[in-house]
Amino acid sequence: MFDETIARRVRPLAEAFRDAALVRLTVHEDDFELEFRRAGGAAPVAAAPAAGETATGPANGSVPEVLTSDVVGIVRFMRPAAVEGQRLDGDRDLAFVEALGIRNPVRSRGSGTLSAVFVTDGQPVEYGQPLFAIER
Repeated sequence: MFDETIARRVRPLAEAFRDAALVRLTVHEDDFELEFRRAGGAAPVAAAPAAGETATGPANGSVPEVLTSDVVGIVRFMRPAAVEGQRLDGDRDLAFVEALGIRNPVRSRGSGTLSAVFVTDGQPVEYGQPLFAIER
């Protein structure tokens, strides 16, 4: 029942919340109540470019794909842990986010080079928080 509720009701709302850059979203429906809030109460803003990057991306012209958390929970790295600069071949489990005892996998979704790791093992994460960046 709980997995069905997440798949059918919560996940689409969470994606809409993320895509619209809302600060707060509350849903009341019969016996179902759900609230999303952004940490700090503000919509996310783009980070300033790092050294060697321009406003459009890294110096080599490629834009890294940022993998974000699909749920609120605790991030746990897979063993052996992937490190920055490591070449990823194919689809690989990088970590999982544990929420309510459920392990939600974070996969590389294809090959590339891991260009950034934004979290540490055991760190609490929010919905939509960047976890990894991969250059394809």
